[in-house]
Amino acid sequence: MIKTTLPIIEKSIDEAKKALVIKERNIDVDIDTSLFAEERWESNFPANAKNETLFAYIERMHQTKRLDDKAHIVSNLKALYCFMEGGEISDFKSFCQMFDLSDAAYINKLIDKIKFVFGVVLNGSAASPKNL
Repeated sequence: MIKTTLPIIEKSIDEAKKALVIKERNIDVDIDTSLFAEERWESNFPANAKNETLFAYIERMHQTKRLDDKAHIVSNLKALYCFMEGGEISDFKSFCQMFDLSDAAYINKLIDKIKFVFGVVLNGSAASPKNL
C-alpha cells in the first residue's frame, strides 16, 4: 500500500451567521494496487467490468485524455475508488459525496490527484505530474 492524501470538501451552515461554510481538507488514504482493486471494480461496477478490466479502463481513459476532462470526473472517481483504502471511505456513494464539483479550482486539484494516482498505478512507481 502506498500512503497519500485525497482532497475533500466539507460543507456546513453557520446558523449564527446564516452562511454556508466550505472547508477543504485532506484525508489520509492508501493506494491499494493489489488484486483486491480489481475485485472492487468487479463488485461495484459490474457493467464496466463486463467490458474491461480496471487497469484497461484506466489505460483507455489515460490514452484518450479523459483524465483531464471534467465531464468524465465520475468515471475517473469510479476507478479511483477501487484503489483507495481509508478509514473515512465506506462505500462508493459516501466516497463521491466527499467531492464538490461546483468549485473549478478544487476540481483541478482533484483531477491532478487522480492523474497522479493513475500514474502510480499504471507505472508502478511515483509519477511526476509532468509525465502524465
